[in-house]
Amino acid sequence: MSTYNIYIPTEKGKRKVDCSQILYVETSLQFTRATFVNNETFEILLTIKEMEHLLSGQGFFRFNNKYIVNLIYVQIVFPSDASKVILENGKEIFVDYNKKDELFENLLQVYDLHELV
Repeated sequence: MSTYNIYIPTEKGKRKVDCSQILYVETSLQFTRATFVNNETFEILLTIKEMEHLLSGQGFFRFNNKYIVNLIYVQIVFPSDASKVILENGKEIFVDYNKKDELFENLLQVYDLHELV
């Protein structure tokens, strides 16, 4: 998998980030935060919509208003209703009902790409 780096503004200045190491991005009224595969987190000075734009085409999927997830770290999908997934770190994330089909399409694309590498 090739490296795709972005620079994310934080309160301490811009930080270079390897996107393949981002597990998920979450937002609330108080913050937008990136969580990494090594369990490191930091708050970022971008909206979730801006992060979605930066991460587009890199295997990330916007699950709902709160989360963008790196699909290579999805460990379990509940196919009967696809209401949630479990990430490699055990985090459960719920999928908006109207995004379930799109989620499966994106999961297939991401896993097909990784099988070719």
